[in-house]
Amino acid sequence: MIMVLVPLFMLSRENDKEKAEKTKEEVIIDEEPVIMEVPDIVENILYESASKFRMHMKSLEEYDDALAVSIESQNWDDISKYAMLLKNTSPLIFTDKRKVELPKEFIMLDTFFHFQSLAVVEASKSREMVRLNIEYEKLQQTCNDCHEKYKKKE
Repeated sequence: MIMVLVPLFMLSRENDKEKAEKTKEEVIIDEEPVIMEVPDIVENILYESASKFRMHMKSLEEYDDALAVSIESQNWDDISKYAMLLKNTSPLIFTDKRKVELPKEFIMLDTFFHFQSLAVVEASKSREMVRLNIEYEKLQQTCNDCHEKYKKKE
């Protein structure tokens, strides 16, 4: 069964990769220029529907606000609950695009966001405010880094 499923999975991945337009980009690795193919993001648009994306990001903002209030009041159960809600809500999914259509940096920031959300959950289990505050600040930084790079100035 595995011998049948693995090639099918690999074939489907290749088809997804081929669907994304690719451009060649020169990158320097260990002081040597290397030509790499990278997905071409037309006009650097990260999402299919800007209004839908904003709506989802607003829900993230609401969870983050509730998390901040929970941290202030040291409500450990709510801290864990809201951090898990953040972790289970993916900005990457909100784009309505496949991973091969998105910039690698955006995918990495999304991954860091999930990792840091889990770190906040773990810190809440320890009930150490210093550790919790450090992990929460790192979580905030993932949001700030992504907004700085991708959020349109209004």
